[in-house]
Amino acid sequence: MRASNQTKSKNRGSAYELLRLVREEPAHQTKDIFAGQISQQAQRMRADIERVARRPFNILITGETGTGKTQIARQIHRLSVRASNPLIELNCANLPEHLVEAELFGHRKGAFTGADHDRKGLFEEADGGILFLDEIGDVPLTVQNRLLKVIDEKQIKRLGTNHYQFFDVQIVAATSRNLAKMIQEGEFREDLYCRLAVLTVEASPLRYRREDIPAIVDRFLMQVANSISESANRRDRFRIDKEALVLLCEFDYPGNIRSLRNLVYELTSYVEGMESISIELVEFALAKLRSQIGDHGTTTSEVSKMSDPLGCNQPSIPSVGVVRSGEAYLFLHSIAREGDIVLPLELCVLRDGETFKQWTARAKRCSIDATRVATGGTIQTVAKRLGLTFGSLKGHLHRAKHTQNEALFDWQQESD
Repeated sequence: MRASNQTKSKNRGSAYELLRLVREEPAHQTKDIFAGQISQQAQRMRADIERVARRPFNILITGETGTGKTQIARQIHRLSVRASNPLIELNCANLPEHLVEAELFGHRKGAFTGADHDRKGLFEEADGGILFLDEIGDVPLTVQNRLLKVIDEKQIKRLGTNHYQFFDVQIVAATSRNLAKMIQEGEFREDLYCRLAVLTVEASPLRYRREDIPAIVDRFLMQVANSISESANRRDRFRIDKEALVLLCEFDYPGNIRSLRNLVYELTSYVEGMESISIELVEFALAKLRSQIGDHGTTTSEVSKMSDPLGCNQPSIPSVGVVRSGEAYLFLHSIAREGDIVLPLELCVLRDGETFKQWTARAKRCSIDATRVATGGTIQTVAKRLGLTFGSLKGHLHRAKHTQNEALFDWQQESD
């Protein structure tokens, strides 16, 4: 029995050490997780992240599994005023109910069998920073009651003590489940939802932003090359044929970005040296993936209907349009010279009922935002690249915002 308790205590300690690794991430790191991505959804997510990161309120991130909710939470931390303080992550789906108090609130030595030393809880670990609760929808009701009390009172008590202490923690929660439906069925507390969803960010499925896949693939290829460089002390560079990339843009990934990442990682394992990833290799890998998930020719529209049977979300993109979109993206980059900025393909479409004035405002928005991504993201650098003064650019933004009646850019106030 003693050995079993020691093992459990050791396992809990290992879990804490893994969590503490998160806080060691450099606070000054400001990488753009949407670098090179041109879709309207990517631009919207980037703007949402920048919007909520400037506020001290709790945040709820929603979206299908594998859409990058954890990366969004980390980006929020990087851009927030709490960036120099800890970011502590906890996957609630893997949180045993009987250990929730010990994990979240900590304990005193001797509080229970196996508690051989004092231990800080995650709220204490995250004091001054952000506590990221992933898969909050999997938390049992009993745990929800305790979380609600802690959020309301902003104080905790370690197990085995009678001393309460206050904490300063911003909570960012994420879920792939339908919390509104869970509330109706009595599986999730509505009052807890209201306290978590003060600000919200929605992560878009990959099938709604296929034009971002080339940039995402490129990022994963660079990640593999960097990993090999660090472990094997050699510099590799992976390339992919144009036709193979178009095929990747056409596929419906059941696990969204996570599935695409795993697929790209596997593809790199088949090539050596200067050999590029061919369309034949991609076809082989996709056939293998289909057999694993039991999908024998699922189309984009069929996947969309399964995830949205009432058609409430965005319209699906026909497969032929996907191929043309991917080919057009590659073509534009093939003719672009060094220093050129490739604009979003959506500018080629005049929407139903859209006036010329509204299209012009949308074109300004997309052009300015594309320049913003390419030049580093400040209003001064965008103005310089477009040959405008600071005041003139702000005037264009203001007029476009008024015409489209939406928040185009929520940049932080910058001085002249």
